[in-house]
Amino acid sequence: MDNQKKCLYEKFGGDQQVSELIDQFYYKVLFDKLLRDKFLKADMSRVRYQQKRFFSQMMGDKNTQYTGRDLIEVHKNLNISNQQFDKFKTHLKNIAQDMEVPIQDIDELLQHVENHRDVIVFQK
Repeated sequence: MDNQKKCLYEKFGGDQQVSELIDQFYYKVLFDKLLRDKFLKADMSRVRYQQKRFFSQMMGDKNTQYTGRDLIEVHKNLNISNQQFDKFKTHLKNIAQDMEVPIQDIDELLQHVENHRDVIVFQK
């Protein structure tokens, strides 16, 4: 019963697990022909840092405040397609599965990500 009260961040295992997820994720992204071009000019340590904060807050961590740039500002000139966004989610799902995260928690994570599609995908 207690598990119902936990936010996704806690169910995931907190900071260390979220950090692991994001690190593994960008490792995959930088080897993905469909996605890596979007990060060629990026400061990846900064990207990972901000993404960890963003994911922690998005997953319900009350102690983390995302302080990065507005998502529309970050993404509007990157020309990201729905196909690329879907690939992003596929990588996240596969990594979370490798980390043995329960499927309902993965689904919840992917739904949080999906809720941001309209501020990330600008290629019409």
